[in-house]
Amino acid sequence: MAQSGFDPVAGDYDRQFSHTAVGRLQRAVVQRYLTPVLHPGMKVLELNCGTGEDALWLARQGCLVRATDIAPEMVRVTAEKARDASLQHRIEAEVVDIRDLRPDGRKYDLLFSDFGGLNCLSPEEMRQFGGRISNLLHPGGLFVAVVMGRFCWWESVYFALKGNPAAAVRRWRSGPVAAALSPGVNVDTWYYAPGTFRRFFPDLRLQTVQPVGFWLPPSYLNPFFARRTGLLRQLNVLEQKCRGRLWAFAADHYLIVLGR
Repeated sequence: MAQSGFDPVAGDYDRQFSHTAVGRLQRAVVQRYLTPVLHPGMKVLELNCGTGEDALWLARQGCLVRATDIAPEMVRVTAEKARDASLQHRIEAEVVDIRDLRPDGRKYDLLFSDFGGLNCLSPEEMRQFGGRISNLLHPGGLFVAVVMGRFCWWESVYFALKGNPAAAVRRWRSGPVAAALSPGVNVDTWYYAPGTFRRFFPDLRLQTVQPVGFWLPPSYLNPFFARRTGLLRQLNVLEQKCRGRLWAFAADHYLIVLGR
């Protein structure tokens, strides 16, 4: 989770992911799951906010968002977007390392982490975070995380067909995987099955696990699918029909909801 790794990709992150056809559709899946639990005035602590796409959407739903990220450049982009959208009164952008996050008296209705930010924490760091999280939530509050699981059928098939068996099974490793952020810059990444992830938070109650990207492909396949919009639309229709934990085990990400 090295700060020097995430800052260089901030300027290109939206073009590479957020604003791509696949990226938009995957984010829309997360938003469909979130919409029923949101209400105006809801206090949200967002972890690994990236370039602020989720913070903007949450603010437009009437939420008050503390958007945090380890990378100052990501936070700068988020704050700039909030000002440009005239949402700075609902979005507080702040540089925070999840590993240094401590209760400070503020409590939230929702803690939210999207698209694998928590995969940058080792198991020991996850356990430490899990021990603090209930002190950040109001009674009845929710923790919603979108996590990269131990198996993605898209990824295994794609890399197997490319003759790269090591990449096809990289999520199955028990230790960290060096994931490339930019040329010459890698970040250690751990992949967690839903059951493993849930055990990091013994004080919270499991509510649901849902797939994000079972039929929709991983973002690195966007160049192929951006030229096949009809096929991508069909996959999106299928994505909306698959719900439940069994689908989540083989998806690119899964969404897990834990409640206090």
